[in-house]
Amino acid sequence: MKQDRIFDGLAQRFQRSIYDDPRGLIRLAILQDDLQPLVMHRSSQPLRILDAGGGLGQMAIWLAQQGHHVVLAEPSGDMLQRAEAAIVEQGLQDSIHLMQASVQELQPKDCGTFDLIIFHAVLEWLAEPRAALEQLLHCLTPGGSLSLMFFNHHSTVMRRLIVGDLDTVRRGDIASNGHQGLAPISPLKPEEVLGWLNELGLELGTWSGVRCFYDYMYHNVRKTAKLEDVLPLERLYSQQEPWRSLARYQHMLCRKP
Repeated sequence: MKQDRIFDGLAQRFQRSIYDDPRGLIRLAILQDDLQPLVMHRSSQPLRILDAGGGLGQMAIWLAQQGHHVVLAEPSGDMLQRAEAAIVEQGLQDSIHLMQASVQELQPKDCGTFDLIIFHAVLEWLAEPRAALEQLLHCLTPGGSLSLMFFNHHSTVMRRLIVGDLDTVRRGDIASNGHQGLAPISPLKPEEVLGWLNELGLELGTWSGVRCFYDYMYHNVRKTAKLEDVLPLERLYSQQEPWRSLARYQHMLCRKP
């Protein structure tokens, strides 16, 4: 039986393997591109934002730097400690409130409701992702926005095919059992998640692929590729099919009527 994955003891590996790597920089750039019209150059009141499963705090820090108030909720104490250190280093303690809580523990009666919910790279680590998403939406105000990014099932299949792991693809057994480091337990199909969003009454605005080709590059090529050459093409293909639907992650920015 699958269980939710919490990353106590893996924060340093996350930092090294994701955030200190071109993969993390590409991911952050595409997300910021999509979110900029919503969070920057606002003349009205700052947004109240929930970063659910906010990890090491990169998005929360960026959002606070745009003048918004952020609640960063993260179940891993290890990750939360590192996030706090980064927040203090940036002098943003007054703009970011930390909560040690899982997605399922977030309730409007405890944390209120939010103009924007950030829910990035969390669904794929949950045993029951749709139920968690539905519960989280109780914390979103009418007219508010959900920024949802998740690990793409189709990309996982493609990666298996490229390396010749055909038996695994034939069996349909491509997900992690939850005990293999940073391999997600519940990769999701974009069309499935789009169906969920429609059922839950959300209106899709922006839909982007995050890392449409970088993860498929030959390893020796990727080691020498320059980010300034890769990133403009990642941006170009991020909202174009078929590249978008094969991207490592899918980002869907939605509005609650």
